[in-house]
Amino acid sequence: MKKYNIKNEKWTRPLCIVLLLVITTIFGCADLEENPAESILSPDVLNSEETLKAAVSGMYKTMQNGVMWSAYFIAGYGGDDITTHSATNKIGFRESDWRRQTPTSERLIDNGGGSYGASYDVIRVANSIIENKDNIVNGTQEGINRLVGEAYFLRAFSYLHLTRTFGQVPIVDLNTSISELQKASFLEIYELMESDLQMAETLLPNVYPGIPVVGARPNKGTAKAYLAKLYLHWAGFPIKDNGKYAEAAAKAKEVIDNEGAYGFGLTTNYRGLWTAANRFKQNESVFAMIFCNTCGVGYANRTTGRLGTPAVAGGWGETFGEITFYNDMEANAIANGTEQRFHDTYSDDVLPRGSRPDASDWENFSDEPHPIFRKIVGGNYAETINTTANDLNRYFMRYAEVLLTYAEASARAGSSTADAWEALNRVRRRAGATVDITSGDLVELAFQERGWELAGEYERWHDLVRTERVVEFLQKRSPDERVDVVNNILPATSGPYLYFSPIPQVEIDLAPQLGN
Repeated sequence: MKKYNIKNEKWTRPLCIVLLLVITTIFGCADLEENPAESILSPDVLNSEETLKAAVSGMYKTMQNGVMWSAYFIAGYGGDDITTHSATNKIGFRESDWRRQTPTSERLIDNGGGSYGASYDVIRVANSIIENKDNIVNGTQEGINRLVGEAYFLRAFSYLHLTRTFGQVPIVDLNTSISELQKASFLEIYELMESDLQMAETLLPNVYPGIPVVGARPNKGTAKAYLAKLYLHWAGFPIKDNGKYAEAAAKAKEVIDNEGAYGFGLTTNYRGLWTAANRFKQNESVFAMIFCNTCGVGYANRTTGRLGTPAVAGGWGETFGEITFYNDMEANAIANGTEQRFHDTYSDDVLPRGSRPDASDWENFSDEPHPIFRKIVGGNYAETINTTANDLNRYFMRYAEVLLTYAEASARAGSSTADAWEALNRVRRRAGATVDITSGDLVELAFQERGWELAGEYERWHDLVRTERVVEFLQKRSPDERVDVVNNILPATSGPYLYFSPIPQVEIDLAPQLGN
C-alpha cells in the first residue's frame, strides 16, 4: 500500500519509477538513475531532451502500474453494463456495483495504488516536468515541446480520471504540503484540465514520431478528442454548463475533419481490437495502453483473460455482464442488424476449460448466471484462456467514441446536422447496420449507441453520472441478478457516494480535511 511521505513538509510520494527510453520499439528500456525521485526529476538534472524523455517514459510506467489492475477502473463497476461476483473476494467491486462504498472499501487502494494513488503518482511526475520545463534547454525544440505536451496531457488525463471517480479532489503542485491539501471545486479542476489539454493541443504533433501504434502516445488529435470529452462532461452533472455542448461538438468535429492527418479511423475488425495478434493492426485507438507480457518486465494487462470467466469455467469471476443490459443490447442488435457487434462484445461460442458449459449457456452456470464479455476474456479466447496476464490493449478512448461524442453533443447543443447523423451512422454501419437513421431523437439515439458500442469498457458509468440517469438504469436490473445473496443488499438509490466514490481512508488519515 502506498503512503504519502512527508519530506521537508512537502507532499510527495515514493515514485519507484523504472525509467524507460523509447528506442526502436515502444518498450525498449534502460535504467538511468538509481533514485529517480531525487535525481532525474530535479531541476539540475532535468535539463535535456534525453533526461526529459526518460522522465516521460517513467511517467508512462507509473501510469501502467495502476491501469494494469481492475481496481483502477473501480468506478466502472457501477455501470448497468458491468457486474461482478456476489461473493468470494470481490466485495470491493461489489460495493462499487451497488454504489454502497465507504472510505474503507476494498479496491479503492489496491496493487498499483488504485485509481487515487496511481493518478497522483502520474500527476507528481507531470508536475515536475511542467514546473521545470524552462530548464530544459539541451535538445531539439520540437522534441522538447512534444514531451512537455505529453506531460500536460497525462496530467489532464489523470485529473479527469480522478474527478470522474472521486468527484472533488485536491489540485497539487510540487510545493503543496499535506496540511494544505484541500478539495478543489469541480470548476477549478475542469479549468485546470482544459488549460492542460489546450497546452497539449498546441505542443503535440499531428502524428507521434517513431511509434508504430496509433494512440499509444497522444498526438494533437488525441488532445482535441479529450477536450471534446471534457466539455461533454462539463455540460453535464455536476457543473451543468450547457454551453459546453457546443464546444464539445466543435472539438470533436475538428478531430473528425482531420482524422487522416491524425491517423484515426474505424477498424473493420472490431473483435480483433481485443486480441493480442491484432493489437498493432488497427487505427482506432485515440489513446491506449499497450501491454507486452512477453517482454518479461511486468508489462501485463491483468484485467482480462480468466478474470472474465466464472469459477465453473476455471476463472476468477471478477468482471461480468449485467443481464438486463445484455438482453436489451441483444434485442437492439436483432432489430437493427448489429448482431455482429453484439457477438463481438459478448462471448457465445467459447468453451471454457474441460467439458464445462460453453459461454452461450451462461444462464445455466452452476455458479452465478452472468453473460461473459468477449472484450474481457479476449476476442480470441485461445490466447487468454489460461491467463490473467496478457497482451490485450487497454483502450481509454477509441475513435468510435469521438464520433458518438460529436453526434450527442451536437444534438444537445440544438444542432442535429447531417454531419452529426453521419457520425452516428458510421458507428452503426461498422456494427453491421444496413439502414441509416436520419430522424428521431438524436440525443437519445447517440446516448444509447454509446452504451452498445462501449459496453464492458468501463465508460458506461460515467455516462450515467453526467446525464444523472444512475438510479433510472440501476432500477432496471434483472430480478435474476445476484447482487448479494448473503445479505440481500440491492444497489443504493441515494446516499453520499451514489455518484462518486469516497476518497480512500488511508488518504484521509494523512489529511483529515479530505474527509469533509
